[in-house]
Amino acid sequence: MNNKSLNSQHLVFALVLGVIGFIINCYPIPIFANVQLVLGNTFTIISAVILGPGYALITALLSASGLMFTWDSPHVYLIFGVEALFIGYSRRRGVYPLYGSALYWLTIGMPLTYLYMTTFSDLPDSHMLFAIIKQSINGLIYASLGSLLIVLIPKLWSINGQGTPKARRSFNGQVTYFMTLMLTLCLLISALTFNYLFLAKQQTLLQRNLTDTTVHLSSATEQYIENHKKVIENAANFLSLANSNADSWQPMISKLHSNYPSFITMLIANNDAKVVAGSPGAMMLDENNQLKDMSIKDRDYFIESFHNRRLFVSSVFQGRGFGNDSIVAISAPFYSDNNKINVTGIIEGSLDLRFFSSIDNKNTFGDKEMLILVDENNHIIYATPELGLTEHQEFQYSDDKGNYHIALDVIKISNFESTSPDHVYAKKQLNNGWQLYVLQPLSPLLKTAETQMLGTFILLIISIILTSLISRKVCKLLTAPLEIVANQFGEMSNEELKSQVVDENSSKEVFNLYQRLTSSKRALLKHQLELEETVAIRTDELEQANQKLLALVEEDPLTGLKNRRYAEDKFDALLDFCLRGEHAITIVILDLDFFKKVNDTYGHLAGDECLRVVSTLLKNEFKRDTDIVSRYGGEEFMLILPLSNALKIEQHLNNFKQKLSELVITSPTDNQQFSVTTSIGAITANASFSADIDVWIKVADDNLYAAKEQGRNKVIINVVNDDTIEQKV
Repeated sequence: MNNKSLNSQHLVFALVLGVIGFIINCYPIPIFANVQLVLGNTFTIISAVILGPGYALITALLSASGLMFTWDSPHVYLIFGVEALFIGYSRRRGVYPLYGSALYWLTIGMPLTYLYMTTFSDLPDSHMLFAIIKQSINGLIYASLGSLLIVLIPKLWSINGQGTPKARRSFNGQVTYFMTLMLTLCLLISALTFNYLFLAKQQTLLQRNLTDTTVHLSSATEQYIENHKKVIENAANFLSLANSNADSWQPMISKLHSNYPSFITMLIANNDAKVVAGSPGAMMLDENNQLKDMSIKDRDYFIESFHNRRLFVSSVFQGRGFGNDSIVAISAPFYSDNNKINVTGIIEGSLDLRFFSSIDNKNTFGDKEMLILVDENNHIIYATPELGLTEHQEFQYSDDKGNYHIALDVIKISNFESTSPDHVYAKKQLNNGWQLYVLQPLSPLLKTAETQMLGTFILLIISIILTSLISRKVCKLLTAPLEIVANQFGEMSNEELKSQVVDENSSKEVFNLYQRLTSSKRALLKHQLELEETVAIRTDELEQANQKLLALVEEDPLTGLKNRRYAEDKFDALLDFCLRGEHAITIVILDLDFFKKVNDTYGHLAGDECLRVVSTLLKNEFKRDTDIVSRYGGEEFMLILPLSNALKIEQHLNNFKQKLSELVITSPTDNQQFSVTTSIGAITANASFSADIDVWIKVADDNLYAAKEQGRNKVIINVVNDDTIEQKV
């Protein structure tokens, strides 16, 4: 595209298409995981087909900027810029855009995408084929949509850009392409819908499996802890009731430990925190086989049980003095003569955490899941070895889905900078405050989606080829007689043509076409003139009727104001306008005080005159182009005031109220003069307050009734500021 061939209208059109594509590409449609349906490139296809490759490149760069804004990945400029040039040049050579798009993605687009992902992207290998196939299918979708829009918008046909091929296409080729286009688009939409529903079902099943496994394993864990808590509690109760001396504690603790080997160690300490009995017995002896002098007064499990006199379950910690295994201590106090005041000592058992490894290995409830168990301080008690997490460390993870669209909860436990989560998970809090996480890799689900996408892509390519071949054959059979009529109608006499189109192989429709072609010309001009005259008359009558109907529908005939229906219909547009600018809106309901008395005293004609005078004053006081002044019904009026200033609106309404009270109205029947006052209820709030006009009217109407109850001739307005409502009188 050089300066001499630059067409300003085509350039503007390319820029407009690019801006539309940019806006749409800022909001890609999520499908599954990081798969998003991009539709803004539809306008790049239109630009390439209508205007040619140079203008298409401008449109593509603008449209791709929307994806750059959303994805923050510069590869979109390369992939979609080259696509625009390829389709633009292939269109010049007579290749239809759908065929050109399929050829581009097979030969250039997919290899380029793969090269970029392997060189610059941190996308895992398990995601790569899935993303490439998705991009190719997406390209076929927006190529089909672009082609369809060109067909459905006849005004685009009149743009004679650089992309228009010079040679006219055959009717057979056009019909073949349109049939292929429609079938391909239907297949694409059907395939996407099927894949979406299939993956949604897979996610539901996986979520159910994770939830069931979590419940199953959490129940087993809780039961394990509760059983051993009960052991310690029962042992403490036995010591309290037996009131035995310290000499009998060692045999008892050894026997108890032999019955419950899930405890790594067990001990009994007296009220001085000295360990007086323990199991295994070897832990009580030093290297010289002498009794150790061991104190546990600084241990949490002694402090909590002895001083606070309660059954205590510790957080996970590394043992010291009795081994360095990762343990959870369970301790309970026991008393002298079962007297809750005199604490004799505590009994403690160090729970073996290798139990969680055993239930992890034996878990056959569902597919192989990985476990993470953390205590109430978020420190890891146990983690499946494959996860590479360290016990006692704080469990750090990220459950931010980012751009991932997935119904399951996802988690990253390593490489937090990656944009792709690595696991799906379910969690449950145990009754002691611990958290159990059950994880499954995300890659199998992505592999399933990848297989679906790959199968869809292969079937689509095969379908396009078969559809094109079959459509071409069918269309050739249908259009051959038409070609005879088209090619020979002007080259021979009517008798010669008739002899060719009425043989046995010619269809009845072709013969009828010949007859109609010859007879239609005679009636066409006459009918056209009559039709143009009739259309002109009917158009004029219709315009007049529409103007009258519009006035009846939107205006109040007495006051000349807009009616309630008009005001409520316009509210949504004003609300959208104010939402974009984050402006406030005021809704006002005002009612003339003692209006019935005016009708009774001065007559209904005076009442009508009063309404007209009030309407005129309203239009003069609220005269911005955006203000809507309407008759709400009877002696009630409604105002919709966008772009309101919350600090000034109350004064504005009070000024109107004052002017109305000072206004002298003359009765048209007897020239008697009188005045009226008004009660006003209003609300001023940001446009985000509510999308339902009835909510606004309800607040304003309540304030109107409050103004009447407080003596009339008052203005009561609610000013809503985010979380607070301020009423002003």
